[in-house]
Amino acid sequence: MKNVLVLFGGKSSEHDISLITANLCLNAIDEEEYKIFPILVNKNNEWFYVKNFKNNIMGEFKKEKVFLNFGSNVLYLKKGLICKKLVDVDCAILCHHGLNGEDGTIQSVLKLCNIPFSSSGVLESAITMDKVIMKQLLKSNNFNVVNYYNFNKTEFKENNINIIKEISTKLGFPVIIKPANLGSSIGINIAKNKKELYDAINIALEFDNKILVEEAKTNFKEINCACLGVNNDILVSSLEEPINWKNFLTFKDKYENSNVKIKNKIYPAKVNKDIEKKIKETTKNIFKTFNLSGVVRIDYILTENDIFVNEINSIPGSLAYYLFEKEGLTFSDVINKLIKCAEVKFNEEQNLTYAYESNVLNQKNINK
Repeated sequence: MKNVLVLFGGKSSEHDISLITANLCLNAIDEEEYKIFPILVNKNNEWFYVKNFKNNIMGEFKKEKVFLNFGSNVLYLKKGLICKKLVDVDCAILCHHGLNGEDGTIQSVLKLCNIPFSSSGVLESAITMDKVIMKQLLKSNNFNVVNYYNFNKTEFKENNINIIKEISTKLGFPVIIKPANLGSSIGINIAKNKKELYDAINIALEFDNKILVEEAKTNFKEINCACLGVNNDILVSSLEEPINWKNFLTFKDKYENSNVKIKNKIYPAKVNKDIEKKIKETTKNIFKTFNLSGVVRIDYILTENDIFVNEINSIPGSLAYYLFEKEGLTFSDVINKLIKCAEVKFNEEQNLTYAYESNVLNQKNINK
């Protein structure tokens, strides 16, 4: 039986959403095949083994502090000054969203501990988390994106009048303002004039030091598509169309409005076959171009004339299992596939050469 960590939480504004994803994952995973260790990372980035977390998100779950030791896949319990081995970890399923989890930080820790993990790698996770870098790389690889403008907090503090002027001149109105490194629609607003733009930028700057402003399309559909796999073993999902009466789904729409949630998507999306084919092909091409792995959801904006790539989500909410229902996969199937993908990627990396014998340290002038 393999020992699998389910990691979630973290120092992120999406901490609570991560807990929901983790709970869904814990209910779907096959406990006859895997021994599960739920690991909560709190908002101070401390790690805890929370054995009774499943279906107990709002309860008082028992927490035991744990830690990893670089160079080893052993997870240790810590009680005061006493450290005790808890388990040899075979794989980690990442249910983090946002900074300090989805952005490559947790991946780097696991990599240094020789633990296979379910998401994309360190670099791939970092570049897909940063919306500005992501847009730049998408554009440089000839993927269609909407017109955008980016800046940082220092630039806005020193030159906000010119930045507002440039945005209104280059993009016009309306525009959508986003913190560069957040998801779940947190800190995102639409502006229809300079006053609203200024206010929206200041809200976004409360969450991030880097801001992305995009041309806001009108009369459009949002379309989501996911990939599951590693290397050339890739399964592309059916398409989903999120539905909302506003110009974009807010955090409240996505997670807090239970009356709307039932009605807020069309699955599979009602688009013509040519558009469906193009979006699926684009999703697979992005997955391969960015060297992604595990399960990744890519969001699109569909207008009357164009398809724009909006975002790449390297650890999507609920691990996007629902997008594979038409492909005949259950959530348990998705988790099994994620573990297999993690092992394939890990084994490939272990077969690389990381040492090179040289005489450089024997040189006479080495200390000079």
